[in-house]
Amino acid sequence: MNRVWSNIKSYLYFSRGERNGTIVLVLLLLLIIVIPYLYTVFFNISIPPDPMLVQKADSFFLSLQYHEPDKGIEPLSGMEAEIEKPRTYKSFEFDPNTISIDSLMDLGLSRKQAEVFIKYRSKGGRFIKPDDIDKIFVIDSATKGRLKPLVRITQVADTISIKKVTSDKPLIIELNSADTLSLTKLKGIGSTYAKRIVGYRNLLGGFYSVDQLTEVYGITPQILDQLRPNIYIDSTHLKKININLVKYDELRVHPYVNDYQAKAIIYYRSRSGSIRQLDELWQNKLLPRDRFEKLKHYLDL
Repeated sequence: MNRVWSNIKSYLYFSRGERNGTIVLVLLLLLIIVIPYLYTVFFNISIPPDPMLVQKADSFFLSLQYHEPDKGIEPLSGMEAEIEKPRTYKSFEFDPNTISIDSLMDLGLSRKQAEVFIKYRSKGGRFIKPDDIDKIFVIDSATKGRLKPLVRITQVADTISIKKVTSDKPLIIELNSADTLSLTKLKGIGSTYAKRIVGYRNLLGGFYSVDQLTEVYGITPQILDQLRPNIYIDSTHLKKININLVKYDELRVHPYVNDYQAKAIIYYRSRSGSIRQLDELWQNKLLPRDRFEKLKHYLDL
């Protein structure tokens, strides 16, 4: 045991020269640490910042700033992103529930904005007060602020007519040629429903089946069953679309074609030269089969 302890002591033993060297080394390290601090305190030296470093730092922090996106206008893509020429506009009072697309453009709306406005209305949308224009998201806030004071809404009672047909002859109405006044004679159809039916019919290009009435906002299968004995369809009134001549702007507003499908059809037609058979649309996956079966009634070559 004594031998082990003596070995340990021999490792921990410092000669006088080693002790002095250790003390000098510790003092030098302390001096090296303290000298920079004392130098800056007594001489008050400030190192100017590197201009390039400052510029890079400013650029970095500016990039972190949050820029709230403009929610007033839907971003356009593809053919919708075409730059429109500046146009003058008029100021006149209007009813947003009845105004035409041309009048909307006269008020300063672009064709895209006017089409969305009309499409919202044809889907059953109704304007009760001027602030309801805010629902048309593609119109910027400045234009909305300019249009609201011009709004004059004609109040129409949104009720369903419950008049019964008293004539000896049964009331039979052809849906593709009937106006709103004729449609209100049908049991369960008031002026609001009549306007919706006519508006949707115009977007489609006519009805090919009475079952399409359920696509009109508010028309339930129960209402349709009630109407069936008094309505019929004349398909000769259908407005056909020549798929080889139709333009993108005309095709994309059809209820059975969305924006992406319209672009795909126009692109396919430009690459192939022409569409020879309507079945090419679903065979080449330009349209889903169920959507094609509806749209084919309005297509022509």
